[in-house]
Amino acid sequence: MNDFINLLKTKELKATPQRISVLKELDKKGHPTIDDLYNALKKENPSMSLATVYKNLATLKEKGVVIEVNTAEGKMRYDIYSKPHIHLVCQQCGSIEDVDYDQSLFEYQTILETNKHVKIDRMDVIATVKECSVCKKK
Repeated sequence: MNDFINLLKTKELKATPQRISVLKELDKKGHPTIDDLYNALKKENPSMSLATVYKNLATLKEKGVVIEVNTAEGKMRYDIYSKPHIHLVCQQCGSIEDVDYDQSLFEYQTILETNKHVKIDRMDVIATVKECSVCKKK
């Protein structure tokens, strides 16, 4: 929990119980939809409204703590942005796997910044596959 409090403080956000609950649920690495997230949070906090979840997600996205992952099914999924990583999204089963960047992607970012004369704050990379290791096991 202290990690979440520190993360929020670095982004100049108050560590409210609602934000901590959202981050705890996202930390389970399930890349939930808004409905999945709300249903999980509602079990712990029956008084939490869907509007509260939307509001907190919007604030966390705005500050770069949380990112949206767009999937083939058209539903946004959510993830904590703790470090640069690729989202490997399966078109068949919808699973999302986090994959660490390798050095060549950081090198490409530097080249892109130089060529375009910009400073990239964050690169969101989504790689889509027709079938993943989860599908192949079935």
